[in-house]
Amino acid sequence: MVMMLERAARRVGAALAMFTALAACDRQTAGATGQSYEIVTQVRPESLEAYMKIPRKAYDVCALAREALKLPPPPPLVVLPADFVIKRSTYLGSGKGYLIRHEEFVVDINDMAPETGCKTRIGSTLEESVGRDGKIYAQRRALDGQIEVDEPTPLLQDPTNGASKGVSYTEKRMVGGMAVRCVPAALLNAQVMDRCAADTNAGLLRDGANDPIVLHARDVIPVFDMVVRTEPVSVQVGKPVPQERIVLSKAK
Repeated sequence: MVMMLERAARRVGAALAMFTALAACDRQTAGATGQSYEIVTQVRPESLEAYMKIPRKAYDVCALAREALKLPPPPPLVVLPADFVIKRSTYLGSGKGYLIRHEEFVVDINDMAPETGCKTRIGSTLEESVGRDGKIYAQRRALDGQIEVDEPTPLLQDPTNGASKGVSYTEKRMVGGMAVRCVPAALLNAQVMDRCAADTNAGLLRDGANDPIVLHARDVIPVFDMVVRTEPVSVQVGKPVPQERIVLSKAK
């Protein structure tokens, strides 16, 4: 069951990454190092009940095993807060460098065992990338707290990076008072129901990895049989971002 949840989490990440590649078009793309921006987005399940199906099944099996071992009932299954999100992303651009931070949240059942009380908790992972001073710096924190820091690598500006699949954000819209470019309905499907990226006077805004910064989306995650929504938390474009903020966090 633990492996099933881990595979499910990976599928969630893969599903959220769909349709992020764009056709190369210099006039529609605002380079990550060309302007300042600070954007925070979040991804949340439309139904917490649907999200909890797999952890609840694992917990129920564990509770039955405790009963068979004549052990006391386990502590209750972890309860998700009403504002629970499965992903929070931060994008910073100073005009001279960039930061991309993805935090993912999951119901952790890795320590679930009948003998130890069928423990559950809300865990998190972290992935960060910083491009500045001609180099890329990256680090990751796993669900178990292990931190991996990469050796710096050269920062190569490639405007065609990520320009594949032939999918472009061509449909202009205003959503929540913000200008966005969206994938037209003809290119959507049953799993990717909507996808809109930030639009500026300079064109479609991409992050430092040259991916579009998605502000609004609705996706179906089949393994959980649920719909997730990407929403903006804060959007600031053109406001100066100090270069000293373009650094890796002290991952804990």
